[in-house]
Amino acid sequence: MRKILLLMLVSLSCLTSGVSAEDAKGDVHALLFVEGGYSHNFGDLNSTWSQYFSSFQRQLRNGYSLQATALGCITKNACVGFVVWKKGFSAVDDDLVYKTTEDVEMKYIGAALGCHDYFGPGLLGLYLSAGYTRYSDRYETYTARSGESMEDRFSTGAFGYLIDMKYLFCFGKHFVAGPSIGYYGFRVKTSDDGFWRIDWDADCFRVDGFNITGCVGVKF
Repeated sequence: MRKILLLMLVSLSCLTSGVSAEDAKGDVHALLFVEGGYSHNFGDLNSTWSQYFSSFQRQLRNGYSLQATALGCITKNACVGFVVWKKGFSAVDDDLVYKTTEDVEMKYIGAALGCHDYFGPGLLGLYLSAGYTRYSDRYETYTARSGESMEDRFSTGAFGYLIDMKYLFCFGKHFVAGPSIGYYGFRVKTSDDGFWRIDWDADCFRVDGFNITGCVGVKF
């Protein structure tokens, strides 16, 4: 994944080597982005039972991120709008006795505030967002010897935030593309079921992480 992202950045640099800031400049009234790529989680994605599987933990911390952003400019360098994103993480642990699977999905929508300016052949921007996150987790264990399976589901809503930094190369006056890095986080309220408690003395757990994506969009 890192090699792919580096190759993408080098390719974009070569394509835009003949583009200057003067070619790209122009009043920005609105920005629309779509992006996708890699997401990594630092927080407590899974339940206490899964903590016995180190490989399971590593799998569950690496996933994908999809995002869309719409912004309208209120001044020359400031904008407001909204962001929606979806992230997914999954893990499988399969041996002669047990097969354990877990799927985590997060969905987010929030208001965004940002600032940007032309820098070299592109647009450099920083965007902050706060809003609502929907967190869901599906956990299943199958026992080969007995043929029995156990499944549990947990979902809840939480207040979350997102910090995004983008550098978007300008192709002409409207099309932009480039790398983006973001940091997200929220705290999840657990259910009364102790299965979902990371800390037996707490009634919530923390989820945060970062994403590295490729972003394409248009500016008007």
